[in-house]
Amino acid sequence: MLESSTPTGASAAADSPASAESNQDPDQDRAVNPAPAGLRERKKQQTRLRIIEVGLDLCDAHGFDATTVEQIANAADVSPRTINRYFDSKEDIILGPIKDFGRTVAETLRGLPVTGNELQALREAFLRTIDQAVDGNDRMLSFRQFQQMQRILRSSPSVSTRSLEHADNKTAAIAEVLAQRLHTQPDSLQVRLIVGTWQLIGQLGMECSVDIFDEHDPAAAALAGRAAFLSTFDEFVRICCVPLAAATR
Repeated sequence: MLESSTPTGASAAADSPASAESNQDPDQDRAVNPAPAGLRERKKQQTRLRIIEVGLDLCDAHGFDATTVEQIANAADVSPRTINRYFDSKEDIILGPIKDFGRTVAETLRGLPVTGNELQALREAFLRTIDQAVDGNDRMLSFRQFQQMQRILRSSPSVSTRSLEHADNKTAAIAEVLAQRLHTQPDSLQVRLIVGTWQLIGQLGMECSVDIFDEHDPAAAALAGRAAFLSTFDEFVRICCVPLAAATR
């Protein structure tokens, strides 16, 4: 249900900008026959998603250290050089879903009404993004891939270390949207408090539901993860917010 809908095998090679590498550099080909910007970006995104999909599958099945970039390139029908254009390291391939998740949460938040409670709005954006990943309506989001990424992250120190940098990039996109909604700057205390609180709630919720990463049914795992996040969020409000509100009356 949650398999990526990006092309595989020969069809992926046909759709990928890297498929012409056997004859000439794709950048030279685009210079001679430039494609419309929208089409070019879609093809680049298809290639990127295919590399992430294959990388996660191989590293989850065989281990991160046992899987090479060359193996990922061969299975994705691209060259190692093409992979290097999209990713700085093998760790970045595995952590690709973090960037997509953060971007989707940010864009979902951008479309929500401003009510004065941005933490609650961020909660709603997060839940909608989780639901979208389960439904499989967006090729960029897959809860199954999130499970794979977390399993690899738990078993690989280098991926775990690199994930800290990716987390910063994820929150940067969210902080930018929050700043726009609050008419302030992304590094303002107000924005940093909201983002930091949201990160803490999400991290604690995940730590309390680590078994979802090994659940074979992604939909069931997503529901369990969703419930863990909601209970953690509600407990935070009960402990930290309700007493404070009562004390200021």
